[in-house]
Amino acid sequence: MIVVCPSCFCKYFVQTDTIAKEKLVRCAMCGATWQPLPYNESAEKRLRVFNIIKWIFFWFVIFVTVFPLFFAPGSIIKIWPSIADFYRVVGMYDGSGKSLVIQNLSNFFVTRNNVLYMGLKGELINTSDSVKSLASITISLKDDDATNKNSRYRKEWTHNLTYKKLLPNQKVVFETELQSVPCNNLICDIKLDSM
Repeated sequence: MIVVCPSCFCKYFVQTDTIAKEKLVRCAMCGATWQPLPYNESAEKRLRVFNIIKWIFFWFVIFVTVFPLFFAPGSIIKIWPSIADFYRVVGMYDGSGKSLVIQNLSNFFVTRNNVLYMGLKGELINTSDSVKSLASITISLKDDDATNKNSRYRKEWTHNLTYKKLLPNQKVVFETELQSVPCNNLICDIKLDSM
């Protein structure tokens, strides 16, 4: 009788009377244990085909999930924008592929009715080849003085844009003001909020 290891497919020629029923045997090649059954060539072929299909499916899933993560970060970021921070941390994305760019940013101070206003003016440009939707710009200001953390100045506000869409290579100017801003050293951070 021929018995086959179900793990490594190693074949053994044994006499039928040497193997008692309901006894386990151990493979000398891989160490797997199983209850021997008479050799069935069609069952072995089906088992091999199943194992091949299982490995093809496994590598297909790995390829479909892992390959884009490492070799197509731009496509992944378009689908899942919050993963851009992960790509920046691991050094695979520098943000240069952004299609909406703020440039020529400047600030100015104006006094109206004895109240000081700080204004920000800049240009928003669509550098891509497609139409981009706009929602608003979130601007945050904070004091860069690290000596006294309790008296730090922090302010955040949202400026709604008049344009809701930008055509490819279109440029628009935006301007916003905030009341009662101190004139000391401030750090400004601007974030585009998408629709």
